[in-house]
Amino acid sequence: MFGYTQKLSENLLTKNNRIFMLIQNHKQGRKILLKYFCREYYFKTILCITGVFIIGIGVGCMRYADFGIDPYMCFMNGLYLSVFKKLGLSFGSTVSISSLLLVLIVLISDRSKIGLGTIAAIMLTGYVSDLGVFLCSLILIEGTALFILRIGMMVFGILLVAIGSGMYFNTHVGVSPYDAIGLIITNKIGNQNMYRWVRIGTDLICVSIGFILGNIPGAGTIIMAFFTGPLFAFFRNRILVWGKNLKIITW
Repeated sequence: MFGYTQKLSENLLTKNNRIFMLIQNHKQGRKILLKYFCREYYFKTILCITGVFIIGIGVGCMRYADFGIDPYMCFMNGLYLSVFKKLGLSFGSTVSISSLLLVLIVLISDRSKIGLGTIAAIMLTGYVSDLGVFLCSLILIEGTALFILRIGMMVFGILLVAIGSGMYFNTHVGVSPYDAIGLIITNKIGNQNMYRWVRIGTDLICVSIGFILGNIPGAGTIIMAFFTGPLFAFFRNRILVWGKNLKIITW
């Protein structure tokens, strides 16, 4: 009799646990749905895509200036010159295909970094950069004025990349595979303030590989290798404060 009662109690306990788990899963699923179907998520989607577009235009300005591009794109341009160009593919296709390969590393390490921002970065950055180069090439000036314009485009491009990165990072809807790698390394270290130094390290690696593959780094590359991290941190903090004040960024 005692054994039967004990078995009945265990069955009831197991049943109650299953009901509890179903309720918890339902609540969690409802929370996720509310997260992705609320007005805030739509604002973040627009902010994310806008940020990626700004980054692409910034890279395009730097490519037009021809004083060196940002470290990751230096790596991409090296791949383009040594491999993809010979296959008849564009710079935009080089960025998309290479970024897809980096996604595999991120999926193994921390798949939480993958999201809309990741897709936008893979699909838009390289092709928007091509568009930026085309638009800049429509400016018909020569001589000293052209040289001054190129310097201005380099500085403008660096600022656009930093601003765009700060925008789409703060949306928390996924980041580019390259940016995700820097964040994952920082999380492993356990000190978020180390991000700028981690970014400097990964940027220097990209510049070195790009140089080996045939890309010639310039002033813009060197500036971004040392200042992308600090500039990104500055604009990210400013945009975060702005987003919270406008109640766009709350989760």
